[in-house]
Amino acid sequence: MTGNIWGADVAQLRTLAQQFGQVSDTLLQSSSLLTNQINNNPSWKGSDATRFRSDWNGNHRALIQRTARALKDESRKLLDNAKEQEKASNSSGGSPSTLGAASDATPAILGGALAGGVSALRAGLTAQKFIKAPLTLAKHVGQYGWVLKNQRADLIESFAQGRHRIGGPGFAAHRILGNSALDDLLKGSGTANRGLGLIDKASDIASLKNLNQHVGILSKFGPILEEKPWLGPGTKVEWLGKSGLARGLGWAGIGFSTYDSVKSFADGDIKAGLGSAGKAILGVGCFMPPPAGTICQVASVGIAIYENWETISNVGKNIGEGVVNAVTDPGKFVSETKDAVFDAGKSIGKFLGFGD
Repeated sequence: MTGNIWGADVAQLRTLAQQFGQVSDTLLQSSSLLTNQINNNPSWKGSDATRFRSDWNGNHRALIQRTARALKDESRKLLDNAKEQEKASNSSGGSPSTLGAASDATPAILGGALAGGVSALRAGLTAQKFIKAPLTLAKHVGQYGWVLKNQRADLIESFAQGRHRIGGPGFAAHRILGNSALDDLLKGSGTANRGLGLIDKASDIASLKNLNQHVGILSKFGPILEEKPWLGPGTKVEWLGKSGLARGLGWAGIGFSTYDSVKSFADGDIKAGLGSAGKAILGVGCFMPPPAGTICQVASVGIAIYENWETISNVGKNIGEGVVNAVTDPGKFVSETKDAVFDAGKSIGKFLGFGD
């Protein structure tokens, strides 16, 4: 038999397996530490604390553990694939039939490893979506509510431009797509109101955004975790090109939706194709500055609620309880959880390395 046998790089497979294993171990360790902190915190009392502990022990922790186990399983598969590839490469002096079998097996090995990695990533993104959904809604409802109550004139002014021909200030419609003044007002609400500030931090952590600023032990990974502009900084397209782990995962989600759309169209399922295409467009829109970005983020959460309503509606039995409360009565949700978030955030925040 002539020619080369092309296969996977054994060292890279083992490196990837090691990374999957390390992430799995980190998730399990973090779950254990947080469980201890949540269940053994004497300063956090009341019905909200009891409900959250029940949700954490019954659902949140289990979801993290399932994700960790999936990553660990993929790590083992990658190691097995590396051994098979190494065995096939070492048998290069064998018979043509052996070489051919090894060569034919290589695409399957690589395909299995790639498919497993993609499945693990999609599972992780799905889990993250349900963890951050209630925080995303609470953040937006709280910020806009605070600005409407305390800085209504400034909010109106942020959309004003010149004078209308029939009198009064003119409305700058283009600022719906990007309003830097409104963005400053919303960010300022977190500084002015400590409860909103904690929700904002919790939302960032759930979204894996700027973790280096919120978790002390990750401060040295700033170049990887920090979200900062690299495409057109200071221009109107700055929102489209930012670096950081959260942005990378966001684009991965958009990529999955785009792939699902193309596949559905190819299979003749127009409805599913249009639905996935809409998710991809909303995903890009979520990166936009407010208010357009806010609308897209809330719409994305709404779609997740619609698609998983049966699971989410089992209030007290799943992660979606916060989403249901936030959607059915957002004002009450923010009001009732503000004190609980403040107390929990203060306690857990100290443990994670941020806050007073």
